[in-house]
Amino acid sequence: MSKSVIIIDDDEDTVRLFSEFLEEKGINVVGNGFDGVTVVKLYKKLKPDVTLIDLNMPNGSGFYAIKKIHEIQPKARIIAVTADTSTETEEKLQKLNVPVVQKPFNIEHVVSSIND
Repeated sequence: MSKSVIIIDDDEDTVRLFSEFLEEKGINVVGNGFDGVTVVKLYKKLKPDVTLIDLNMPNGSGFYAIKKIHEIQPKARIIAVTADTSTETEEKLQKLNVPVVQKPFNIEHVVSSIND
């Protein structure tokens, strides 16, 4: 059975490309948005298997959204997708138990992260 995924990134082209690539790979993209507040609303409504989330966004950062989603569902599967390679960001994500996919992303790596 295909995994359900929501995609959140402030760049609309990234969201569109991600959605197209994942759908081609048999992943069911059930929602998308462009800021941290939207992802929390979508998560509550759709309860996806996996949430792909950018970290640097307006109106609620990725870290804000991760915290809020974990309040709703502590075991939620979230994958951060970011160009931020700083040690500080990596350490924060490790503490939150959130794996990271670096931009520019390799779609095969993203698919295998979703299916893990």
